[in-house]
Amino acid sequence: MSNATTKAQATAVGTVISIGGVTGATGTETFLPLGSITDAKVSGVKVATTDVTTFVAAVKRKLGTIADYGTVTVTTLRVSNDPGQAAVVAAGTTGQCYDFKIQLPVNTATQTTTGDLIAFSAIVTESGGFDLSLSKQPDFTCTLEIDGAWVFTEGA
Repeated sequence: MSNATTKAQATAVGTVISIGGVTGATGTETFLPLGSITDAKVSGVKVATTDVTTFVAAVKRKLGTIADYGTVTVTTLRVSNDPGQAAVVAAGTTGQCYDFKIQLPVNTATQTTTGDLIAFSAIVTESGGFDLSLSKQPDFTCTLEIDGAWVFTEGA
């Protein structure tokens, strides 16, 4: 029996998710990190299909159509004066696409200097809501609908 070591990303500690400006705006873009992230989920690419079954087919046939790069859902501890959280809430009121980056930490099994980077444009479709509780810190959640494809840059 082998005890092979995995080369998978071991932890999300050190991941930074940042919001930039309106997609396509001119000038130097400044990215603001969202503070106190506790959870993030990138839904992944989904390809829609259409039915192309004909009368002579013995089975249902499908054709892949349009790729959808999905959504990103981020949960943070609510910090009222966090610039990144405030920028996401402001972006959520505009309906416009904003630039985002997810900088992963160095994967020590395969990288030494930089972790992978995912850059994308997204519309903030939900933001500003938070939970209040007697037993935990309030959470702030936002949902980002990715517009187009993301750009993946492998770390080194």
